[in-house]
Amino acid sequence: MKKIAAIMFGLLFLVGCGQSSVKDESEEVSGNVETKEVQFTVDVKESQENVQFEMTLRNNTEEEKNFEFRSGQKYDIIVLDKNGAEVYKYSKGRMFTQAIQYVNLLPGKSQTWQETWDLKSNGKKVDPGEYDVTVVLTGKAEGVKTLQAKEKLTVSE
Repeated sequence: MKKIAAIMFGLLFLVGCGQSSVKDESEEVSGNVETKEVQFTVDVKESQENVQFEMTLRNNTEEEKNFEFRSGQKYDIIVLDKNGAEVYKYSKGRMFTQAIQYVNLLPGKSQTWQETWDLKSNGKKVDPGEYDVTVVLTGKAEGVKTLQAKEKLTVSE
């Protein structure tokens, strides 16, 4: 009985000593996107036939940022209509290489990607109107929250 009590006391002691408070250094910054150290933006250019998306990842810090991507997919683009229904998702129906890839950004440098959408949903052109565009960066970097950019898109007749 003394053996069991000694073991239990030892386990409780170890568990109690093992607890510590660790501050999460990757806290989300709210407010103006300019206050974030790493900035992710999307520029949407509409034409009659298609939409051009230009995504830019900019390192505004004083240290190099290394982004790790778990596949060949660097971003996902989601377009929603006024009712919140998805009319386009970049990754839908696509296959990406299954290899870890890296993007290293030196201080003050940026990486830009471009993508074109033919304004079609399920094979037919989307209706004229306003749409919400959300672009999510799929890469992760230490101390940086998941980055996303939002923009409005107006499709004309």
